[in-house]
Amino acid sequence: MLRRGTLQVLTVILTSLISFQLAAKQAVLAWNETRIAKASVTSMPVGETQAPAAPSPVVEAPKKEGKTSGYDKGFFIQTPDGKFKLVFGGYAQFQLEYERANGENEVGFRVRRARLAFSGNLASKDLTYKFQIDLAKFKDELLLDAYMNYKFYEALEVRFGQFTIPWIRQHQISSSNQEFVDRSLASNEFLVFHDADSNGDGIPDKRIRNGRDVGLMVHGKAFEKKLEYQGGIFNGSGTNSLNINNQMVYAGRAVYNFLGQAGYEEGDYAYHEDPALYFGSGGNYFVSDLTSDKVAQFGAETGLKYKGLSLQGEFFYRHQNPGEETAGKKNDYGYYAQAGYFVIPKRLELAARASAVFLEGNQNDKAEYMAGINTFIYGQHLKFQTDYSYLPTNTKDGIQNAQRFRLRMQTKF
Repeated sequence: MLRRGTLQVLTVILTSLISFQLAAKQAVLAWNETRIAKASVTSMPVGETQAPAAPSPVVEAPKKEGKTSGYDKGFFIQTPDGKFKLVFGGYAQFQLEYERANGENEVGFRVRRARLAFSGNLASKDLTYKFQIDLAKFKDELLLDAYMNYKFYEALEVRFGQFTIPWIRQHQISSSNQEFVDRSLASNEFLVFHDADSNGDGIPDKRIRNGRDVGLMVHGKAFEKKLEYQGGIFNGSGTNSLNINNQMVYAGRAVYNFLGQAGYEEGDYAYHEDPALYFGSGGNYFVSDLTSDKVAQFGAETGLKYKGLSLQGEFFYRHQNPGEETAGKKNDYGYYAQAGYFVIPKRLELAARASAVFLEGNQNDKAEYMAGINTFIYGQHLKFQTDYSYLPTNTKDGIQNAQRFRLRMQTKF
């Protein structure tokens, strides 16, 4: 036992000595290297310094290029720098309609809209374009939009081509983002500009039915996007048409966003956490090519969105000053007001609307009172809309009542 303990002690001592010897050798080597370095500096000629070590080469990180294809509110392809871009999208609306009027029933299916759109930018992100067609339309209504737009500043842009006239707010909102199956009675009535009689049958053509015309518009947003403005000059002959009477339509509108940004989408699908409130007004002037009446229209708009609640309304006034072939001034009025609320955010919305038109003369008034339910399966990309309308009309035979039911499915990509 004693021998074993002695061997263990000797082993520990021997190990310690070896470790100490190695440490001493390392210290001597380090001291020698320091002495040699000092000697080399001292031996250099006066006025010369040791050249600094060459820097290690810098390897630049590869530049990140933008995504050249994908989906963002439509399928797109673009150059890596984003200067050239093409976006392809569209939507279709299939609906069932039932109407009972004058004791008769009408029921049927229809493809209300089937639209394809191409948009993007050319050579610069400031030069944009859009082309849109509707395959559910024919002849002169097939091509809806065809325009170029150049953005000089946020507050100054110029658009030229065929596009929606800056007049009624509800017609500035895409038909794919409406709160009801279609726009209101009043906004459709006051949308019409020239009542041309192109075939000489004495029946007005009711041009500009879809709110579009060929022309030039200046627009923009100022004061941190609080103020929006649009102003333009147009042929007044509707889509895909030349100026048929050498008269022009002058139209414009301005909106002030007092709180937030309500955006151009009916209802509060976005579910604004803070109130969004706006007020605006607009107008237009033209000369009717059927009666030579000088026509001026004015409108006012307002709306509010907050946590699923949406309120929206517009008022319209039209003054017709007779031309050579007619006598008697005419004044027409109209309005619509609607409200919606998401009882289940981004899923289920209930809505109501009232609209009326009061035209000059007797037995010309008409109205609509509506209730609707909107179900969003996948946002605006897949939704179902249902509305019921009560439609009283004042005629020479008294008030005639009609009822209408519509069911729509919308798909959008």
